[in-house]
Amino acid sequence: MRVAQFKKYLISTSVLLFLATNIFAQSIPDYIEELVNREKQFSKTSAEKGIKDAFLSVLYPDGVVFRPQPVNGVNYFKSIGGIPGVLTWEPVYADVSNDQTLGYTTGPFEYKSDNNGETVVNYGQYVSIWIKPKKKWELMVDLGISHDKPGFAPQFEYNNPMTFGMKRATLDFIAEEQQKHSMEILKATDELYCTALNGGKVENSYKEFLSNQVRLLRNNNWPILGKSTSIEFLNKQQVEFSYKTDKVYSAPSRDLGYTTGTGSTTTTVKGKKVTQNVNYVRIWRKENSGFWRVVLDIEAPIPTDAN
Repeated sequence: MRVAQFKKYLISTSVLLFLATNIFAQSIPDYIEELVNREKQFSKTSAEKGIKDAFLSVLYPDGVVFRPQPVNGVNYFKSIGGIPGVLTWEPVYADVSNDQTLGYTTGPFEYKSDNNGETVVNYGQYVSIWIKPKKKWELMVDLGISHDKPGFAPQFEYNNPMTFGMKRATLDFIAEEQQKHSMEILKATDELYCTALNGGKVENSYKEFLSNQVRLLRNNNWPILGKSTSIEFLNKQQVEFSYKTDKVYSAPSRDLGYTTGTGSTTTTVKGKKVTQNVNYVRIWRKENSGFWRVVLDIEAPIPTDAN
């Protein structure tokens, strides 16, 4: 669930400028609006019918949720009773592949629960990855991090279509081979990124693999937007990494994909090394150069008692 402990990270002036210069000034394309409306209806169902019913109404049969380990979402929600509390959220950013079969949204969530007659409110950011196997969007991956109550309401944005447009092949067997090859390359790219970070080549790796429009989500921090701001944040962490790629998926149009994996981060606290296990989800876009770049990176801690 998108709930945990939190503290605040102040967004720099450069991030605010980044937001201001990227807010769309035109009507939302139909393919973006369709995905956003699906996400909003998902949130509305959660508020009206409860968290369990909401997830079961949108999950893809192979969809994954993190509880805290990645599990099949349909099986998980069918196996539990109702979840107390009210969970709602609002998409503030959306992106869709060129063939309109893969997309994602992200934004703030709010979870209200009762604690001995007193309402407790937790805040954070969610990431939903959606696929469209037939006529409607279905939830493929759901993950979130927590932070303090936001001090402002961000405006909605969406990614403009990339000029590096790729289309699904007309013949199915060719499209399937192209998609398979694309996923192999994306998997190798994520593994290369993990290897570089694990080997301590941190700053150069960020410069090489992060998109200029990257959105970085880390627990106890507000969203960190843009490549330079993200690198500045990450370089201050002084962390040793150990990441491992798990799953990978690419749209048939080969321009948008995602990877999931596990890992650990080790920091030194008062002379002692402290290790935190994590789940990660990285969303990748193929940029005009033809290389995959990370456009969204979310990393959520795995509680110690769940390891």
